[in-house]
Amino acid sequence: MKFSPPVRRRWPRVLAWSLFTVLVVLPLGFTLAFLGIQEATERQWLGKAPHHKAIDARLKAPHRLALLDVGRDSLQARLQLIESARESIELEFFIYNIDTASRLVTQALARKAAQGVKVRILVDFALPVFQLGPQAAQGLAEAGIEVRYYNTAGVERFFATHHRTHRKLLVVDRKQAILGGRNIANEYFDLAPGYNFLDSDMLVDGPIVASIADSFDLYWTSDWVTAPSPFAGEAAASFAGLLDALPADEVTRLHWVTQASWQPRWHACNDVHFVTDYPGSGVERRKVFLEIARLAQEAHQRIDVESPYLILRADGINLLQRVLDRGVQLRILTNSLYSTDAFYTVASLARALDRLQQPGLEVWAYSGEPSALDPAPASPRWGVHAKRAVFDETISLIGTYNIDPRSANLNSELILVCRDSASLAAEMRRDIRARMAQARPVVGTAQPGGYEALVEGADSAAVRRMWLVSPLANWLDFLM
Repeated sequence: MKFSPPVRRRWPRVLAWSLFTVLVVLPLGFTLAFLGIQEATERQWLGKAPHHKAIDARLKAPHRLALLDVGRDSLQARLQLIESARESIELEFFIYNIDTASRLVTQALARKAAQGVKVRILVDFALPVFQLGPQAAQGLAEAGIEVRYYNTAGVERFFATHHRTHRKLLVVDRKQAILGGRNIANEYFDLAPGYNFLDSDMLVDGPIVASIADSFDLYWTSDWVTAPSPFAGEAAASFAGLLDALPADEVTRLHWVTQASWQPRWHACNDVHFVTDYPGSGVERRKVFLEIARLAQEAHQRIDVESPYLILRADGINLLQRVLDRGVQLRILTNSLYSTDAFYTVASLARALDRLQQPGLEVWAYSGEPSALDPAPASPRWGVHAKRAVFDETISLIGTYNIDPRSANLNSELILVCRDSASLAAEMRRDIRARMAQARPVVGTAQPGGYEALVEGADSAAVRRMWLVSPLANWLDFLM
């Protein structure tokens, strides 16, 4: 039998699709099915363990709270708090780099450990940002500092690897704590020469700190935490330079650290609420988002928000719509393409601009310029990294929660809420508005910049990267 030309040309295509199905589609399908079964089994197993509720503590008792909006002040506050320790110090961070900032903090911790203070560090094991390896950890152990890792799951547990502890806290003697957006790395404390973060923390003094310390113990003792593997060979923290003396030029550059001139500007708060997610993967363990949603729906007049990322899926858009429908004015400050290193988040925001065209909603993109309030900025380029909000006139919120699906569904987060301090709310709103003054309106104003406001200042290579990743960012937005 003689085939006609059209049929003959069809055979290579059929063969190619058959091979693609056999070699790619079927293996990928089986793999994803296996991973799905594995994740379901893992959650079932975890469900058999003794279940503790996520810590949700609200105390109507006197507290003192102080905002830490300047990176250098925040570093100095940490060093002062560590120096005051008499019994215990707990630190938990998503990122603990090996650089100047971490050396200052680690050496302060080692001095307290030598005095008999119990010092523990819990750091997330996210490989793209992880630096505090087993050799450094063993060296720190010899200095009296105990290190543990959160979630060392390998790539074979695909879904589990996406769950991280994004919490950031320092607790001293169960009496005082610092929590908020900053990790331990130069760029969070105005020490990086090329790019730094505009961030915010809260210094907390009062009985709620005992609950914050309890949350650290909850994570420290969870099934997701492991000790560093023993290091075969000579262990020394100096391998990482963590306990080495700073070079003379660094000491000169950082003279302000030893001056200890920073003093907190305290605000009284008699209604303090601390909420954290429960350790482990699974949406059912996420509690922080629910509390933020509740505060948003209880607001009467206005909400000011600062978040480095703004990625809204359908449930986030619906929540915004319910808030706006009640006549609440909502302003959000986030990053432009120039002011962030996470270009994929701006790609997601750019695709959502039409859905954000709603009455009462303003979105602002930070310019990336140094803060106008800083007389001697450390770098030419800056990005927003604070995670905070002010509701009406007396309610302030600060923590680790970003406005993105990862914080809502995947990461473990924490927040602290003060419900009755007009002075704290006014200071936080004033600081957010000052940063907005160095931002361009994207939507919601008389002359919004739209897409142009998002990409202003970015070079053509950054714009190309953003659009190349845009389809993938839209497809995998639940991981962002």
